[in-house]
Amino acid sequence: MFEVFMLYEVNPTTWFYLATLMIVGIFFKFRRVWSVRNFDLAILLLLAPGLLMVAYGFGRGYAWLFTVEFLLLVRMMCDPMMVRKPLLDVNLSKGGLMFSCISLMVFLIAGTFLTQWSNPSSPQTATIQHLLTTQLNERVLQTPTSVESGGETVAIPPLTHGPGLPVFMRFADQPRQFLQEELRLLKGSNIAQEILAAKQTFQPMPMGIFCATQLVVILGQLAIVVGMILIGWLHFENFATGVAAATLYLLLPYSAQIPARIDHIVPAALLIWAVFSYRLPSLSGMLVGMSAAFSFYPLFLIPLWCSFYWTRGLYRFLLTCLTTAGILLLSNFLLAGGDLEGFLTEYFCVANPLYMWPLEGYWSAMRMPITAIYVILMMILFFWPAQKNLGTLLANSATLMLGAQFCVPFQSGLYMAWFLPFAILVIFRPNLEDRTAQRALMFRKRPPRTVSQEF
Repeated sequence: MFEVFMLYEVNPTTWFYLATLMIVGIFFKFRRVWSVRNFDLAILLLLAPGLLMVAYGFGRGYAWLFTVEFLLLVRMMCDPMMVRKPLLDVNLSKGGLMFSCISLMVFLIAGTFLTQWSNPSSPQTATIQHLLTTQLNERVLQTPTSVESGGETVAIPPLTHGPGLPVFMRFADQPRQFLQEELRLLKGSNIAQEILAAKQTFQPMPMGIFCATQLVVILGQLAIVVGMILIGWLHFENFATGVAAATLYLLLPYSAQIPARIDHIVPAALLIWAVFSYRLPSLSGMLVGMSAAFSFYPLFLIPLWCSFYWTRGLYRFLLTCLTTAGILLLSNFLLAGGDLEGFLTEYFCVANPLYMWPLEGYWSAMRMPITAIYVILMMILFFWPAQKNLGTLLANSATLMLGAQFCVPFQSGLYMAWFLPFAILVIFRPNLEDRTAQRALMFRKRPPRTVSQEF
């Protein structure tokens, strides 16, 4: 009986329809149909069809994803110009929101342990994460491991993850490697007896590795959800807003169907807590530096955050950020045996120039122009707007993390955890013009008032 109740696999398409109906019912403003809130919800919901098309192998999926992400990027760039931000309550009471948020988090944790890295009972109930992992493993198994060049055999490093700290990426890639070995054994078996023998000889993922990876994922998801709630409660001064933002994040098909990707979740959790700690430049710098070292692309957030702390807290933020990133990179370099070329090749996922890996999602010829445009965008956001507050920091951080989706050479457009929490907080944020670094740090240093000063 216990096994019957634990089998709650949900088809990705079914979850898309259910989540869409729930999001519309809870967050859609029926009395203000043409409001910005409804437009924002429509953009977030349009991400799911592209995700489904990519997971099921339709070539138009990446084009759909990039189009919707570009619209969201433009929306985030326009957000600093929206001076009036009226508080729009959701269509559910505070108690209902709390119950929904906690229930969704419990189901996400249970699904991470029970369904994400195990074979589904049928192909129809496979999660998007399982479908994407299977596609990647099949491509890796079909790709030659070496090429002949000038009479010499040159090894081709497999492109199985995006740029990032090698130790961190190897740890994040552990579940996929065991699924790849199982797929390799099954691909080499043609008849039923051989398939059965292959399944019997396959060594499953060790329990220690499985528990370690899943624990990191669960702690990362909890950090994102709790961080969003605390930002709404303490910085937006509205507890219900924080819970609503976290509930929307958990309802989105991406969060429910791809919850166990460590390289997605950990950098996002670090960045959310960097925003929460914006009144402590040293702590924010340490968290941004860790995120940049782990996944590289948060490195482009550093100029933006420096401009935010320009009038106060700049040196503390920059010192801790660069020191933390430097320590992590140096320690990984020493663990690699001091091989600088090998370390940089693995960190940036640079394939051998004699063999060009096709970039996932769009043609490789466009990568360099898009990267140049992205660097220009980073420079623009450094100077504009000149007076930055917490609202502009959130919106511009979401803009840069959205722009990074067009530059990532691996599974472009799918690293949604990097920008979804930021974008959702921007959607729900009130007017935050007074939340500047200078005012926040001055407030922290202000001495407490005594009784004599009151009279």
